[in-house]
Amino acid sequence: YMKQMKNFKIALAVLAAVSALAMSLSSCSKDNGPYYPVYNGLVTIKTTDSGVTYFQLDKKTTLEPTNWKNPYKREVRALLQYSEEPGEVGLFSKKVKVAWIDSVRTKSAVSYDNEFMKGNNAPIELYNDWVTCLEDGYLTIHFAALFGRGGKIVHIVDLAVDPKTLDLYLKHDNNGDNGYIPGEGVIAFKIDDLLKDVKDGQELTLHWKGSEGEKTAKVKYLSRFALPQK
Repeated sequence: YMKQMKNFKIALAVLAAVSALAMSLSSCSKDNGPYYPVYNGLVTIKTTDSGVTYFQLDKKTTLEPTNWKNPYKREVRALLQYSEEPGEVGLFSKKVKVAWIDSVRTKSAVSYDNEFMKGNNAPIELYNDWVTCLEDGYLTIHFAALFGRGGKIVHIVDLAVDPKTLDLYLKHDNNGDNGYIPGEGVIAFKIDDLLKDVKDGQELTLHWKGSEGEKTAKVKYLSRFALPQK
């Protein structure tokens, strides 16, 4: 999803500063953060073989919601504000009460080929914060870009994996929306299907077009976390 930032005084040059430093993408579990202080976790919403919904917080921590029913028909990433609940935990690490949950636009990465390279590739900047991370087989990105007034034109953000080099390529198609209003969004890409031979901890190179030209960052791969076992 995308939403306009309240502070319209931010210029594109300022947006470029958020990704000026090399990123080290690791844990997505934080008590707070500079851009999403209301949330205390970035999770994958999963379902067991028996149909029980739970949140995968990190490699060792699974959360069972006590007051929330899963409206999603497929697995998605989400920003979550929760508090721990007492009681027997059973299959999962903790029982939790959901105060707020906001699903993240979740899509699969594609192969880096001529089809992917077609179309517009407008500048995009990446926030080096706790929301931007690679874990559980997903690359989740908190980004900033420029939008036209009214926000009626849909921007499309895609990710591709080069099958030869295993480099990652982020593309931002603004559909001709040459705006000047800063906006931000969060998107998650499922990449584990295209990286089956990559081991945990292996560094991958992420490429994207920033306002000052081509940019890269090293990201450490963390494969899909295993489902809880009885």
